[in-house]
Amino acid sequence: MANFNSITQDGIAEKNISVLKNDSDQELAYNEQQVKKAEELLITVPESIKKVKILLKVSDWYEVSYNNPKTLQKAFQYAEEALRISQTLHSNIYSGKCYLQLSMVQELRNNNSMIEVNARKAIEKLAKTNQTKDLGEAWVMVWSAKMRTNAPIAERLDPIFKAASLFEKCRNNKRSGDCYKEISELYFSISDFHNSLNSLKKAIFFYKAANLTENDIYPISSRLNIIYETEKKSMDIIKLKNKTLLQQSKLKNEVFLRNSMVTFVVLLLIILGLLYKSFMFKKKTNRLLEVKQEEINQKNLTLQNMLIEKEWLLREIHHRVKNNLHMVVGLLASQAEFLKNAEAVEAINSSQNRIHAMSLIHQKLYQSENLSIIDMPSYIYELTEYLKDSFEIRKSIRFVIDIDSFNLPLSHSIPIGLIFNEAVTNAIKYAFPNHKNAVITISLKTNDNKSYVLIIQDNGIGLPGDFDPYESPSLGIKLMYGLSDDIKGKFQISSENGTKITLEFTINENNFINLIL
Repeated sequence: MANFNSITQDGIAEKNISVLKNDSDQELAYNEQQVKKAEELLITVPESIKKVKILLKVSDWYEVSYNNPKTLQKAFQYAEEALRISQTLHSNIYSGKCYLQLSMVQELRNNNSMIEVNARKAIEKLAKTNQTKDLGEAWVMVWSAKMRTNAPIAERLDPIFKAASLFEKCRNNKRSGDCYKEISELYFSISDFHNSLNSLKKAIFFYKAANLTENDIYPISSRLNIIYETEKKSMDIIKLKNKTLLQQSKLKNEVFLRNSMVTFVVLLLIILGLLYKSFMFKKKTNRLLEVKQEEINQKNLTLQNMLIEKEWLLREIHHRVKNNLHMVVGLLASQAEFLKNAEAVEAINSSQNRIHAMSLIHQKLYQSENLSIIDMPSYIYELTEYLKDSFEIRKSIRFVIDIDSFNLPLSHSIPIGLIFNEAVTNAIKYAFPNHKNAVITISLKTNDNKSYVLIIQDNGIGLPGDFDPYESPSLGIKLMYGLSDDIKGKFQISSENGTKITLEFTINENNFINLIL
């Protein structure tokens, strides 16, 4: 015999529930006289299923009729012997029955840990057989171990539900009712009155199906009424709590709403005050800004007037410089009329051309909107036309001009204009003794307005074989080298089917932008 054990939070309350034997060849239990005969017979019976059955019945008698630890020890020893033989015979059915018997004995010996160990071994063996009732009893023993160790409710419910399912499967209504009664108590212990009530109703249903008398069912029905009343009271308490919570919630909401309104009004007043203060501050700031803006406008107007005056002054300076240079050219021309020396006259004419090259730049500056940069294509074309007229060579020498469109600052325009004047003048005077098929090619190119190349080339007689530009006594050659150094340029003279003069130079971009601005 074995026990279902209900464990509450106050302690362990044991409830005796008979464990039915599930042998297919179930026999009546031994009495004391039969046990003694069986013990004598076991000595001669060979190891077989028959001996296992006898051992289990003897163990069961000692288990049921125990009155001291010695009888439980005998029950345990007979069950262990039966298990050994069953394992030798490889019988899953009787191995499972033996483990189940051991689990029941361990329950009576209060060996809680071994109750579940043997019960689970019984489940492992019986799950491979058709012994559904014994399998259900094994799960009952797992439940008993969980109850004794005060395991969590979920761990107690799982095995007892499995046991109930197995008893239903084999139509053991009494045991199904027992299981659902214990399930009801578990739910009741955690105040789950709804599931407790339903489980107890199932228990009564199965007890009636098992033909239990009204006297047996009456205590359970009384328990059903108690649970029903408890559930009703619990629901009433819950309703009262919910009503109280609802009222508290409404009260809190009203208090919150009132506090919120007060807070909102206070914040609104603060915001309005801040807005008014901000408005007054902005108004005052705007007044100050208007005064400052008026001062800035006056200063800008003054600066603009000063800038206009400066521009007019610069224009006037460039105009006067141009006039003065023209006056110098006129004086040189008057002086040349009184000179008899051809070299002196030639020097005067060269000076006139150089001065005109500078004068032309100042003329373009005061005629343009920007007083610091020169449009190079226009300047080169006009300077070329002047040299043609000066030497009266419009038909004898052909000029080929290829110039990119760009501007240069004054710091580079004058040196380049003078170098151009010297190079073209030398080509006109010395490259073409016979003035036949004479061509002077002029090229001024730029690479992204960063680097520049000026090339002046003629197809004349070229330079003498022993010509050394660094040792040349010519003022024009020295002037071109000096001007190239002034603008940090690279100056070269070579003889390639005539004379070729090359000037490479660069302009600092930042300086150029500052000059333009």
